[in-house]
Amino acid sequence: MIIPRPQEQAVLGGSAAFRPDDLRLAPDDPSLGEEGYRLDVTPGGVELTAGGPAGRFYGSKTLSQLGPLVPYGTIEDRPRFAWRGVMLDVARHFMPKAFVLRLIDLLAEHKLNVLHLHLTDDQGWRLEIKRHPRLTEVGARRGGFYTHDDIREIVAYAADRFVTVVPEIEMPGHAQAAVAAYPLLGNDPSRDLQVWSEWGISEHVLNLEESTIRFCQDVLDEVVGLFPGRYVHVGGDECPVTEWERSPGARRRLAELGLRPRDACAWFIGRMASHLESHSRELVCWDEPDREPTPGTTVMVWRDEQADRGDNDVILAPHTRTYFDYRPSADPGHPPAQERVLTLADTYAFAPDPAARGVQCQLWTEYMPTPEQVEYMAFPRMCAFAEVAWGSPGDYPDFLLRLDAHLARLSARGVRVGPLVP
Repeated sequence: MIIPRPQEQAVLGGSAAFRPDDLRLAPDDPSLGEEGYRLDVTPGGVELTAGGPAGRFYGSKTLSQLGPLVPYGTIEDRPRFAWRGVMLDVARHFMPKAFVLRLIDLLAEHKLNVLHLHLTDDQGWRLEIKRHPRLTEVGARRGGFYTHDDIREIVAYAADRFVTVVPEIEMPGHAQAAVAAYPLLGNDPSRDLQVWSEWGISEHVLNLEESTIRFCQDVLDEVVGLFPGRYVHVGGDECPVTEWERSPGARRRLAELGLRPRDACAWFIGRMASHLESHSRELVCWDEPDREPTPGTTVMVWRDEQADRGDNDVILAPHTRTYFDYRPSADPGHPPAQERVLTLADTYAFAPDPAARGVQCQLWTEYMPTPEQVEYMAFPRMCAFAEVAWGSPGDYPDFLLRLDAHLARLSARGVRVGPLVP
């Protein structure tokens, strides 16, 4: 339950005035699951039983959302999906640390537990890498970057709210900012390449030399030192093979490896997966239709809504349901956005395959240069997504009735909420 149903008060037969001092914490009940909880409300007060610390946290969130009058009865709740994520693209437009912390609070308020930070792309590199400082000296155009201390603060702040921060370092495609900083990573080192100032997919990708593999492994070594979570995302999507086909050096390297150009991206990801495995970490990458998933990795599916990817864990992130850079309606008057329309109803109707490990919504920022615009595009669709991710969506008209009061609470906290377009 993300947005409590006010009609429950009448159904359950009365309510109690809740004060924090009335809350009693019962011993943990492992049968509820680590994130599950049970609230028992009687005239004598409220008792919270949880499966673990996260469950206690989510139970307290539900109490605060119910307000000062808590209905008598029992609420037992637990999430359907282990990964309930939000992707924030800070590469295209940098988002200040203060906003990232604010977004973490909003994730926690909606019982979402993963913040996926898209830190690098053709248009920017936003993470300090001490071994390779030109990545931010050159790559952090149109904004800034996060220092190691910034990341430690973000990760610790998130952990206190039971949110895991998953970093994404794009490779071998979406890498023009990296190649602009270190031309030897590219397929034509003599070319004076700049950080890309356009949107879309750049054809400038990393080369396949062992020196470039070691460079990327250096980067990942620093990344795993900053982000203690199990998962590291390496992108792996939309990697053009044009340069590998026409570059003499790339053709030589492909011959050495016995690879076709179209197979090189999978080879590259496999090398990174093995390196991360040596750190006891698991690689995540975007799904691509012409590439079989690397064994032992987690696949983030964005082109369709199907969770069948063999033995690989799957995170469902279909653009048809979860890309909040799409316009919230076809009505005029919205800020610039991707032309496709994704309504609130579209998101609420998302019915994820229960075989998936999790689900995630995306905030790509090509058209969102400021935190205010990110919030405008995120809400109220993120509210609908949160109920889908938790596993509690029900009747859509009922959701809309409950949503009004919830959006009023968000607005009172200064969140810039976009228009409610059912």
